[in-house]
Amino acid sequence: MEEEKARSELAGESPKAKWNSPQITAPLLMFFVVAAMHLSRYILGRSEGANPFLSISLIQILVLIFPCMIYYLLKKRSFATPLMIGAVRLRHIPLMLASVPVYVFGILLLKYVYLLLSFEPVAMYGFFDEISGRTGPDASLLGVIISLVVIPAVCEEFLFRGVLLAEYNGLGEANAVVMSSICFAILHFSVQNFPAYLLVGLLLGILTVVSRSLIPGMVLHLVSNALNLFVSDSFLRITMQKNGRFFVGFILIVLFAASLALFLYLIEYQYIKMGSDGQELSLPPKNFRNIPKVFLSPTFLILLLAFVLFTVLG
Repeated sequence: MEEEKARSELAGESPKAKWNSPQITAPLLMFFVVAAMHLSRYILGRSEGANPFLSISLIQILVLIFPCMIYYLLKKRSFATPLMIGAVRLRHIPLMLASVPVYVFGILLLKYVYLLLSFEPVAMYGFFDEISGRTGPDASLLGVIISLVVIPAVCEEFLFRGVLLAEYNGLGEANAVVMSSICFAILHFSVQNFPAYLLVGLLLGILTVVSRSLIPGMVLHLVSNALNLFVSDSFLRITMQKNGRFFVGFILIVLFAASLALFLYLIEYQYIKMGSDGQELSLPPKNFRNIPKVFLSPTFLILLLAFVLFTVLG
């Protein structure tokens, strides 16, 4: 025991600091959020008579925001310091706009692959959308937009790109973006749509890291929620039937590649500007050496197990 403590101290990290490190505590926060969300979905699915939009809105605020506040209080953190709540610079607007076609063509390409493999693509909406759908065609459009488009975008960005990404940022920006994206996909309780949510999470994380602000990610998240809610993907199936599967696939690959190339070019431009402004950048070696520490954390592995239990077995 003493030898282990000595080795930890020689490595520059005491046992107490190790267990209070982000790679240990952040997955615990996420585990609590996932469990609370799963429980709230169960309760909401069996509640009758209450206004579903008000219930959904309150649940999302309580489950996604309140645990973050408790987490920061326990870790004695300042709420304003790491959250990157700042204004968007004009030079970030082209990157925000370029992220939209990457998202649209990326999701369409994933759905195309599902159809090509004879899998039925699952609509990218959550359990809350299903609950609200029980209200029928007379449901309030404003209630739908606020509870299923606006509040999820704000609350989820606060949790994933505000708190989780900031927690992992010291272990490398690339690791932080990937980890926050995995957690984002986990919260949506869908194995089949996991790649789609992972793609969205990566785009949102990149926007946040490059712009140093939550606002661009919130805007793309709003667009994503609105498209998922109001736009049907049945036109893709019809287009494949009329024009041929491989032709549609070729067009989608070209469009996705072109939009991705533009997006990456704009990211490079932003980093060049950041370097010229004297901002500190997270270099690749810092990301590489921390990969085992981030992705083999025992609490993160427990979180993955919980995801399997809640989705596959639950």
